[in-house]
Amino acid sequence: MNRQSASFLGTAAAVFLFLTAVTADLQPHASACVWDSASWKNPTRPTHSLITKWAIEALGEDYPELVEYSEQLIDGANVEVHELKIKCTKYGVDFNQRRAERYIGTNAGCERPDLIWDDSLEACQNGQIELAYFTLGVLLHQIQDMCVPSHANNIYHQGNLTEFDNFEYMALWNWKPKMEDIEVEDPVFENPSDYYDFSISWCQEDAPDYKSRDQFSKTWTFASADERWLLSRRQGAACLVTMWALESAILKFHEVLPKN
Repeated sequence: MNRQSASFLGTAAAVFLFLTAVTADLQPHASACVWDSASWKNPTRPTHSLITKWAIEALGEDYPELVEYSEQLIDGANVEVHELKIKCTKYGVDFNQRRAERYIGTNAGCERPDLIWDDSLEACQNGQIELAYFTLGVLLHQIQDMCVPSHANNIYHQGNLTEFDNFEYMALWNWKPKMEDIEVEDPVFENPSDYYDFSISWCQEDAPDYKSRDQFSKTWTFASADERWLLSRRQGAACLVTMWALESAILKFHEVLPKN
């Protein structure tokens, strides 16, 4: 291959990745971008996977079953049960039907995260362990979403070219979680779905003036120091609150798992 051809292919690849990033969610059923999820349309690493993996690794030594069922947890954490239709029938369950009729998906999150947890716990009680962990992942996704200012402050947006949220766009390309200066402690809820509202309140405290999807910088390069701080802190908060909710859930699983 000559130098000119190699240069052309390199440029074409770069243009492809850029157009994929910009137009990935221009589909009729593209849901709010949030932390980005795993998809063939996503040219980056899915943030929901990164957050969930961090929590699994943090707890894995004490709870090795989290490592065993990490695939189910991470797959579930990439399921979007918001207001728009999805295709997900894992483990024989129509999660689109549950999204619409049971969890009541909204643009920001869902109205009944408690029922996601009820379904996870019931699956565990019935010995459907893979389904239990997958559904727990779906709940973790919702809790993680509430760590995003546009979701916690209920600012309408979508993952498309005209309605995307700038904070989320920056997060799509930057994984820089920071926990060192976080002084918030685990409230130790017995019900892991309670971390949903907890995440909302914490995020609103961090970003009380986040009122518009356009007010934040789109790139790390042009972001202010305060914007960089908020992105890193919110990613760090998402990791911590996911870990706390995951530990709460695993302790409940231990209580109800069928005894051999």
